[in-house]
Formats: sequence, C-alpha cells, structure tokens
Amino acid sequence: APHESKLVSSGEILNITHEGSKSIWLSAPSITHSENMKRVYRPMGDLELIHLVNNGQLPSTQPYQAIIEGDSGRVYAEKYLRGVKKVDSSPTTVVEFLAPIQLIETLFAIQHKVEDGALSMGLGNKAGNGLGIFNDSLENGETTFRIVLVKRSTSFVERPQNQNVSRNQAEDKNE
Repeated sequence: APHESKLVSSGEILNITHEGSKSIWLSAPSITHSENMKRVYRPMGDLELIHLVNNGQLPSTQPYQAIIEGDSGRVYAEKYLRGVKKVDSSPTTVVEFLAPIQLIETLFAIQHKVEDGALSMGLGNKAGNGLGIFNDSLENGETTFRIVLVKRSTSFVERPQNQNVSRNQAEDKNE
C-alpha cells in the first residue's frame, strides 16, 4: 500500500521480514509518552485503516471497535495479526494512538473490560459508544496516531520480474 511504502522509505517503520516468510512484516517501536498522555492500540483491517489515513478519524463501521491500553495492549492487538486471535475484519495493521489521559479515563469509565490481561475500551455502538469523543480528539489534534505493525501477504507486494523465476527455470535458460 502506498502509505506503507512511504513509511518504509522514510524509516518510520522497518521491514522485519525473515527469509522464507509467507508474509511481509513491518514494525516500529512504541513511542515514548509524557505523563499526561497514554498509548492505546487498535488492530484493524484495510478498509478501516484507509479511512483513518485518509480522514484522520475512525469510521463507525465496527460494533465493538476496541482500543487497548499500554504495552500489554500492543501485545494483545498484535495477536490478531499473528493468528493467535481471530476476528472477521481481517486485520493487517496495528495502529498506536497517543491520547490524553483524561480522554482514556473518560472512555474507561464509560466501558471497559479485561482481555488477556490488557485493558480494552470499546468505542463502537455495541460497547461504550465513545467513538464520537475519540474522533473529536483526533480531529482537534489532541490524539495522534501512527502505524506500528503491518502484516502483508508476500503476493501483495510487487516483485521485480527476474525474482519470479524458479531455480529450474533459470537452469533451463542456461542450457
């Protein structure tokens, strides 16, 4: 995806794919935050991510739409990309939000639950319904976001033509 290519070329996210992997993995370290800010994470599929990147806000398409707090929240969010957790939105990306503590405490008071040791707050209409105040904070710049983990199928990435030649095909050409 174009936004991912820009992040890799700028060095904001690193390609951490190991040789022989069936997926391309891109990762960035978590941002350090000040005393009055908190990090929360959200795994999301491409449609939700593209909406966020293009509009600077989360769409109201997910009934629960969890954001998960802190380092344990990142670990939990990454489980969706690593195949440990399943959801029907086909997550490809983990997004890190840096939000004012006051906002997170407000969302926590509205609705929260503990999932695998991580604190999750639902923004969607079947949870706390706090999407509006979260999006307001994104719109006014108090809350920021960045991509911290991406998983793509290797077939998703365009390759130079000569890399598609198998060893046998290369040997046939040399004969």
